[in-house]
Amino acid sequence: MYKMYSNKPFLHISPLTEVEYQRWSGLLAERLGIIVPKERKMFLQSKIWSRMREIGYTAYDKYWDYINSGIEGNLEWSQLVDRLTVHETSFFRHMPSFDLVKEDLLRKIHLSKESLRYKMWSVSCATGEEPYSLAMMAAKVCQSTAMKTYFGITATDVSSPAVALAKNAIYSADKKKNIDQEYHEYLVTLNEEMFTIDEKLKKRMAFGVFNLLDVNRPSNIKYDVIYCQNVLMYFEKKVREQILDGLVSYLNRDGLLVLGQTEINAWSHPKMTRVNKNRTLAFRLK
Repeated sequence: MYKMYSNKPFLHISPLTEVEYQRWSGLLAERLGIIVPKERKMFLQSKIWSRMREIGYTAYDKYWDYINSGIEGNLEWSQLVDRLTVHETSFFRHMPSFDLVKEDLLRKIHLSKESLRYKMWSVSCATGEEPYSLAMMAAKVCQSTAMKTYFGITATDVSSPAVALAKNAIYSADKKKNIDQEYHEYLVTLNEEMFTIDEKLKKRMAFGVFNLLDVNRPSNIKYDVIYCQNVLMYFEKKVREQILDGLVSYLNRDGLLVLGQTEINAWSHPKMTRVNKNRTLAFRLK
């Protein structure tokens, strides 16, 4: 049976040796493409430590065997990936980027003759704040126009526990501080400490687990916006470029690829042109 949290007392675990560091960092690079440089060895060690203590392991080799042991190992691997990749996020984390998507949606509504179907992909959705922010923004835009406009959002992450939390969409009340009052109509108060997202918006969402290393596999799905922020930083430069090249194939004509400002330098693609908007980094499919 899958191991859950343990009530055992504090367990002493030795530091990662150089050989163990190479082994664990190599596994992350192989499976996820994530690079953990030596200066972040303590980060890697602390995340592995915390999970080992929770389920009662004191030896790295025993834990290694466990995460490579079939179905149970796959479940445990998801838990460890969650610790290593999911970081603090917030609603409307980078407003200039959301404003850019809003402008794109309004422009395409204006250019549309009858109705518009607008599809977005939140590539690294974490616990859901980013895709729900996109959904609130799009819903508000659609309410403001007489044009028939339909939108949908695909939200993916490499961490299955994070995706499960995103689907549940239950958030602490303090996260409301990053949500403008105009969007509060899409929030449902559960109690003084928690809120969730309106069911009408939830129905616009499709959540799934996705490894960015698989982005070059053929796909018939095309998006008007691919929102890819706060994830490329985990990959080495060559892998970042391979991921971006793969994402291009998922764009509709005139589609928008929105990135984090500091996550990639000097990337170019023959089918893409840079979008000129201050405080953003985005490209459009020609």
